[in-house]
Amino acid sequence: MTRRTAIRPLTIGHLARDLAAQAGQPMPTLRCYESLAALWIRCCDTGLPGARVLKDKTCRAARRLAAGEDILIAPEYDRIPNRLTRDDSLVRMPASLAVQGVEWPDAIRLAQTWQEARRWTGPVLVAGVRTGGAYLAPLVATHLQAAGVDVRVTSVRPGEKLQAGNRRVLLVDDPPLTGHTLLALAQEEPGSAGVEVLVPVFDVADVRGLRQAGIAVTVLPREQWQSTRRLEPDALSAYLTGDADWLGTDRPPVLDGLVPGRENSALTPWPGVRRRSPARAAVRLRTPCGIRPAVAGWAPPGIFGDAARAVATGLRSPLPPATLAVAPALVVSEDLTPTRPLGQKPGPDRLEEAVSYVLARARHLPVEAAATGGPMPAVLHTVARALTGADNAMAAARLHLLLAALAPALPDNRCEAEKWFLDDAGRLRKTGHLAHAYRRDNELLTPLLDLAALTVAFGSSLEVVAESVARHLPGGRSWHAALAVALLCYGPARGEQLPRTYNPQRAAETAVEAYRLQRSMSDAARLVQHVLGVDAPPGWAAAPIVQRWQEAPGALVQPRLPFGGAPAAEGPDLMAEETETTEKAVAQWAGERFLPVREGNALLLAPLAGASAWPRERHGLGELARLLPRTGLVSWCGLPFVSLKEAR
Repeated sequence: MTRRTAIRPLTIGHLARDLAAQAGQPMPTLRCYESLAALWIRCCDTGLPGARVLKDKTCRAARRLAAGEDILIAPEYDRIPNRLTRDDSLVRMPASLAVQGVEWPDAIRLAQTWQEARRWTGPVLVAGVRTGGAYLAPLVATHLQAAGVDVRVTSVRPGEKLQAGNRRVLLVDDPPLTGHTLLALAQEEPGSAGVEVLVPVFDVADVRGLRQAGIAVTVLPREQWQSTRRLEPDALSAYLTGDADWLGTDRPPVLDGLVPGRENSALTPWPGVRRRSPARAAVRLRTPCGIRPAVAGWAPPGIFGDAARAVATGLRSPLPPATLAVAPALVVSEDLTPTRPLGQKPGPDRLEEAVSYVLARARHLPVEAAATGGPMPAVLHTVARALTGADNAMAAARLHLLLAALAPALPDNRCEAEKWFLDDAGRLRKTGHLAHAYRRDNELLTPLLDLAALTVAFGSSLEVVAESVARHLPGGRSWHAALAVALLCYGPARGEQLPRTYNPQRAAETAVEAYRLQRSMSDAARLVQHVLGVDAPPGWAAAPIVQRWQEAPGALVQPRLPFGGAPAAEGPDLMAEETETTEKAVAQWAGERFLPVREGNALLLAPLAGASAWPRERHGLGELARLLPRTGLVSWCGLPFVSLKEAR
């Protein structure tokens, strides 16, 4: 295979050097705006001089962008702080612009909505909540200034003081999850003229808490976002005709229509597609060979989508799904509709196939190695601190060295269990390869993360996965410790994304994945502590990995740091007839409140009842224990756990 050009990580230094190299020359307006905004935000975060100049440059680029100019002249070299050109930290990705579907015209439309319903006639201070809000704030300010409003622009994080004076503060941010950050900022320093919030939202209910607290909120619902409206049939057809670059064909296909029930995931949720996922639509393409099913999925325009588009155009067989076309804000790929689930415990041959897939993709899409002496990913310091009980730079450096065992490569959206499936020919397939490569919660660009996550998706041990990797990469190297470090970096990020309890099937899948994640992280933590030659910190063994559900179950389970401890201990050995009695007793007790899910020697009780029912349900665990043939069978690993270990 011909070695491909390595993909560059999106760092502050790269952006600064690119801008400096194009000083005084024409460049795309959107790229210039996003690059300047990233440098301005970095200066604000670090307190470097030059933030005011960069803010002014960002606002000027915003005005050009809003005016419809596609090209502008890059700022002069001396306008870019020299220190930024040597900054190798990864650009902080705003979730809204990088992975959720918000685009720069949405900020303009949000400002227009506020201006049309304007209740304040005085001057305003548009404050972008870093990181995401700071990319949107200059665009909001640009529209208001053009409408005759006296506007100033700034950025803010919780705890920072705003110098609002007599200006009304307009807080601009990403689509809120809980609204807690916005509420805290609004209540910390409302200013003499008051404070309002301007945000795009997935659902208007997401800002209910702000409104209940008396905060005026202007929203842009998801159905009005640019990325959503682009997937309307007529708009999509025109966009693909005018902007799509079709790969490997001289006769571009024609959009024949959208697949019923899968028209637009932002408006008609697909099974398995989360509400905060980028919008996509399943389409039918008319080709000379007949109708071909495909998926048109949102990819960020500008610098945040560069990696996704590079993946799309560079990815080829045997690594599906095949890319059919690339456009500035869409990627069209073949429709890989699952025909069979992978199953809870795939066979060893499937694990070998998955390892081969991940390694092949790592060779196919390598990432440029980080500069020697560059900043160490923060997650490694967190892992080292959790394992040693103190800030330990030497331990973190050792972990970093272990992760360097495989060359950097684009993470394949982390090997989440629901991403793997079997196609109609029985082949193992995986979707999600176009997800943005530089997620904030995945700052390690290494295929070891994907490989380590197979222990969870395929129910395998670290040792089994390490042996499989060794078979694929001859040379006699042991991969066990490197995979263990990768799993400890992967686990907390995945834990944050575990699905809520939507339905019995999802509850069961989540319970199993969380238990596997907890078990694998415990094994990995012990191994890495042994490699580092340290003893567990005091209290480490008693600290639960799974914390959520200790009280009311706002969600099912969530791994957390520090990740010491072990999964619930197996109880006493059972005879076959006692196992049958236990399963019947659990089923009777669970009723319609819990779903018993078998995982190895464990019976996990996935919750189906709402949070308000939890005090009664947890009290009932004592009743469950009395129904079982032996004591010590019921324990806790973030959710009720019944041991089914049988005597051999």
